Amino acid sequence: SLNCFSMIAGYYTALERTQFFDHCDDASLRIWEANVKVHEAGLKLIRPGARCSDIAKELNEIFYEEGLLQYRTFGYGHSFGVLSHYYGREAGLELREDIDTVIEPGMVISMEPMIMIPQGMAGAGGYREHDILVVTETGNENITKFPYGPEHNIIK
Repeated sequence: SLNCFSMIAGYYTALERTQFFDHCDDASLRIWEANVKVHEAGLKLIRPGARCSDIAKELNEIFYEEGLLQYRTFGYGHSFGVLSHYYGREAGLELREDIDTVIEPGMVISMEPMIMIPQGMAGAGGYREHDILVVTETGNENITKFPYGPEHNIIK
């Protein structure tokens, strides 16, 4: 797992990516690809008018279909502040099933699905992709601009 902290477009943010060294076994690849599928769906769902709880429920459905929902660790994202991801973070802007906040232009929100497969199971380990989005009038702008997924992050 790559976990970095830096300033991106004035926001102090985390950059988190799943990575493998040299190769990725079939079980891990399937899980990783499922997490990327949820991540990409979430990137499309974050837009003005979307409700946080609806986004979480739709992403839960993908993990459920993949047989991985029970391994989800927490919500799918949250707001960000200008000093760090804690200062300026609003409890009412978490991408969870119990948060009914409606997303508006100008909000800064992460998309960061994560699943943890227990030790001893095929594909054991943590999988996480994390991007920061600025909500625009028509959708969002991803300001992370760092590649994710198996095609970019199996380090040879």
